[in-house]
Amino acid sequence: MKIYTSILRGVEKVDFPKKIRKRAEDLIRRLCRLNPMERLGNNKNGINDIKKHKWFQGFNWDGLRRRQLVSPLWRQVSGPTDHSHFDVFPPDTDMPPVELLGWDQDF
Repeated sequence: MKIYTSILRGVEKVDFPKKIRKRAEDLIRRLCRLNPMERLGNNKNGINDIKKHKWFQGFNWDGLRRRQLVSPLWRQVSGPTDHSHFDVFPPDTDMPPVELLGWDQDF
């Protein structure tokens, strides 16, 4: 109910964590306006309004378009089966419920 109430209040009433900086917060709020006609990128300048937002200041849009950007999240892996950068979780021991609806009888 708390999440539902927050959704109804809208993005303008959301309290962002302190680690989210003001430029990012402004971008999120402007992209998530309730009225689609007020959303960033949905006016006469279209996508250019998003590209010119302060959060993207200094971003190499041309490099992105040409697929020449280097990933900032580069991880060294030893091979295709290297899973050392993933979290480890215990195996799921719960059994799925028995399906008795009969939807698959004709398969």
